[in-house]
Amino acid sequence: MNARTLAVPALALVAALATPTRDLHAQWTTVYEQFYLPADHNFVFRTNYPAADRLFNAFDYGHAILYEKLWTRPADAKQLLEEREYAFLTTRLLNRPPRLPLVEDAIEPLYARLAPEAKMMFEWAHILHRQVYDVLADERLDDGAKDREMKRVLTYYLSRPDLAYSTKPKNMSLMQEQPYSLAFRQGFPKFNGLIWAYHWLQIGLYEPLVVGRTVEQRQAGVAATVARFRQMLPGAPEGFPVVMPMTAAIAPTFTAKWPELAIIFDNLHSMHDVISDILANPAVPRGEKRALILKAAAAYRDDTTDVMTVAGWRRMTEMMGVHNQGGPSVGFLPALPTPSLERGFVMRHDKDGNMLGAHVHHD
Repeated sequence: MNARTLAVPALALVAALATPTRDLHAQWTTVYEQFYLPADHNFVFRTNYPAADRLFNAFDYGHAILYEKLWTRPADAKQLLEEREYAFLTTRLLNRPPRLPLVEDAIEPLYARLAPEAKMMFEWAHILHRQVYDVLADERLDDGAKDREMKRVLTYYLSRPDLAYSTKPKNMSLMQEQPYSLAFRQGFPKFNGLIWAYHWLQIGLYEPLVVGRTVEQRQAGVAATVARFRQMLPGAPEGFPVVMPMTAAIAPTFTAKWPELAIIFDNLHSMHDVISDILANPAVPRGEKRALILKAAAAYRDDTTDVMTVAGWRRMTEMMGVHNQGGPSVGFLPALPTPSLERGFVMRHDKDGNMLGAHVHHD
């Protein structure tokens, strides 16, 4: 077989255990799991950079427990996430992360029933993340071979249009200017900051793998980037990014080589925020949350909704300021960067990346 697929039930019992009876409808989903593109480089990053690789498993737990608590415990989600789960993640799990990827359905069983389509979009993009690390970490591949494998991995990812994020950059209005937007970052500043720090590391690790010219440089660069991430954790949320990290800012060399991959990862991270906002916003009725999640997921897959030009995406990323996004992932100074924006500030941009002013919430 060209790809090993794992069978999952076609019938999604959408929110059957978590919503009032009047909201129940028979809803079907045809999404299915699919494994890595077969390749010799699979899991090389896990072998060569085990400390960094294990952190991704902790990140998977963080995302999963976030959605599960927001969906199943809305009344006390803030206390659970900002205090208990945050402490568990930062003092225990990130210090001793799992050796292997987690089965997220075991952590978020009810959220997985609510929006299996969105969950599978995340998982498919996370597989892409890991395969890209593997290509870059394989010392048997020269630059030409790595470029060929990147194209092959991207083609494989895009073969699932039901799951793949668009390779067109999305305007931040899709994430920040909807009726439900900003609820999570305003109500959960520590956990939101931690998620953004996760995303900083996920995209930031590409840069030392690309710019390092020897095995020793790549190993030292990855270790330094992981150490920088850990430097963000004390005194939360002050050390965390104040705006969402963008791949073109955090990993500019990687982005210059493979811009479509960078755009996919920005769209992935943006949709993480959207789902958090939908689940966290009490003004969104529980019976409408699934529909809004699916609408957002469709917007992030298509090539037309709230699309920016690539030049505009780059311009917007630059205007946001790398120092506001957590700082560069290589060649950084010992101290964390000093942001020039207040935490939670939202700037509006047009499709060409030109600033339109502050979001209405800041007027």
